[in-house]
Amino acid sequence: MEFPEVQAFEASDSEQDAADELARLIEALGTTAPFVMTSAHGDTLVSSLKGVTLTVTPPPGATQQWASELGSSIHRSGADVVVAVGGGRLLDLAKLAAARAGLTIIAVPTQLSHDGICSPVAVVPNEAGVRQSLGAIAPRFVYLSIPTLMGATVASVRAGMGDLIANPLALRDWALAAERGLTDMDQRAWDLSAESFELIKPHLTDDPATLSRDPVFVRRLGDALVMSGLSMIASGSSRPASGGEHEISHALDLLFGSPTLHGAQVAFGCVFSAALYGEDVPAFRRQLVRLGLPQHPGQLGLDHEDVVRLLLAAPDTRPGRFTVLEQADLDEQGAANLVKRIWAGD
Repeated sequence: MEFPEVQAFEASDSEQDAADELARLIEALGTTAPFVMTSAHGDTLVSSLKGVTLTVTPPPGATQQWASELGSSIHRSGADVVVAVGGGRLLDLAKLAAARAGLTIIAVPTQLSHDGICSPVAVVPNEAGVRQSLGAIAPRFVYLSIPTLMGATVASVRAGMGDLIANPLALRDWALAAERGLTDMDQRAWDLSAESFELIKPHLTDDPATLSRDPVFVRRLGDALVMSGLSMIASGSSRPASGGEHEISHALDLLFGSPTLHGAQVAFGCVFSAALYGEDVPAFRRQLVRLGLPQHPGQLGLDHEDVVRLLLAAPDTRPGRFTVLEQADLDEQGAANLVKRIWAGD
């Protein structure tokens, strides 16, 4: 297996300095005709690139079909690499487009909201607007511009931490499936996933608003999210970082139109996994409160009946994946009882 190279720019607080360094690194890779995908937040970072064949900003609501058509355009443009500078949505679209074009990709995140930065998975809506997880190519190179990432929203930092909170539960789900002979384990992937969580574990009682202004923490969060993506590359699947809690997030996408950021939805999904594993749910919910992550259905605009629908739909979002949700095999009454147990008195 080949892991992407990862570089972080911390030499100054100037985003233009980071842009100049990125241009030098890309040139050193031997590429001469980059195709650039960027958001408004990435304009400075791409300003020093040389030999750009074309620059594209994905439109709102860009779909899998849009990414496929863009991939064909990239292939015809004569580009020799795709440089993607933006948030998680843009990076996922770029992974699909690059795969269609037969090119490698350089990922330059402008926020740290989930662990898809260097994963071989892309979450992109289909033509009906429903987000789906698709196999894609992992980046060849990841560049973390700390000056840029320091300007991201606190909500994105919260979501990034929310995605990593899921890893210990996802690993338990992976082991659960392996015990039944449904999947194979990979120790390197397991260790990477566990270590990614350990990087942020000391900060779970800290205020994300404060953490988002700390360049040392921002670098640590970036490293943790990249490491979580590497665990997926090592295993050849998303299992080390995606279990029942991600099925809940996928069901939120399908039934309720993605009410919040992916990482925040995953954190909410962890509440159910923690309950089914017999963890201290009130303590876990208090932890989510401290981090500003959703821990009650009302925070996502849902009532208890909506959550029952969510629990019943979640296992069907990832056919073939066995998690604690599949083990529980909840019917409508069982789902209602679980919801009542978690939020009794709320």
